[in-house]
Amino acid sequence: MAVYRCRACGYIFDEEKEGKSIRDIDVCPRCKQPDDMFVLVEADGDTDKGAET
Repeated sequence: MAVYRCRACGYIFDEEKEGKSIRDIDVCPRCKQPDDMFVLVEADGDTDKGAET
């Protein structure tokens, strides 16, 4: 699951809280801009942060 932010209005779309993927929406729920206005803020499963080398 990941978190996205609308570049137009700042709406935060958290896939886990919303219960659906960003791919399941066509427009921002707040400002109705197209879904391509969303940018990734954070994603689960990022590379091994703090892993020993």
